Amino acid sequence: MQLSTLIGKPVLTRAGDRLGYVTAAHPARDLKKISSLVCADDDENEFCLPARAILSVSDAVIAGGARLKAPTGIESPIGKRAYSHTGEELGALSDAELGETPSLLITGDNAQLRCDATCATIGETVIVYPSPEDRRPAAAKRRHTPKKNTVAATMSDAPSAATPPPPPPMSEPNMQKMQSSPEPPRRDGFRIDRTNLLGRRVKKSVYDETGAPIALAGERITPETITKARRKNKLLALTVNTLTNLY
Repeated sequence: MQLSTLIGKPVLTRAGDRLGYVTAAHPARDLKKISSLVCADDDENEFCLPARAILSVSDAVIAGGARLKAPTGIESPIGKRAYSHTGEELGALSDAELGETPSLLITGDNAQLRCDATCATIGETVIVYPSPEDRRPAAAKRRHTPKKNTVAATMSDAPSAATPPPPPPMSEPNMQKMQSSPEPPRRDGFRIDRTNLLGRRVKKSVYDETGAPIALAGERITPETITKARRKNKLLALTVNTLTNLY
């Protein structure tokens, strides 16, 4: 199952009642299965489905009644820039194939690359290695430390006259200032929702299956644009053509 195919799918109860639609898919860290889905109802109120609540996925997601306060798993890696282990830019991650042997689809300027997910690390960017063994860091070698001579250790441990004195303890106001300093802001991950899209300009026109325009290049995205894209199952295409440089 490709991760992108879940975006925009309607979410229904077992009885067929509409609950909303999928806005984001969070896979497990090993990319073998879905950990949770972020969904929104028709009033754009979000709710999260755990994997155990997903009863089936085909034309629609059939869900049980379980809910999460926050999504689990990792954020969708779609849209992250991908590089080789030597620093060569490969393109952007356009999709992820979930399953027992997960793989990543990377779209570059002239070609699409498929690689085994076990050969890649996913963080702020995607780093692709030649093999899973190359991806794992080499184990640190243990060094043999000879025992110190007791007399020599005693002499070396004694303070030297040339040794500068230790710095004075930090004053209480300075300690409070350091403790109250705000942490640097974190970069937001790629996500498909109203917050990221509203007000932005579309980089490339998006059309539905019949060729009718959903959003033309240069237009600003409105709530009506998002609703139209969602109903036509083109929410992912609208997001990719707005927030990334895949096309």
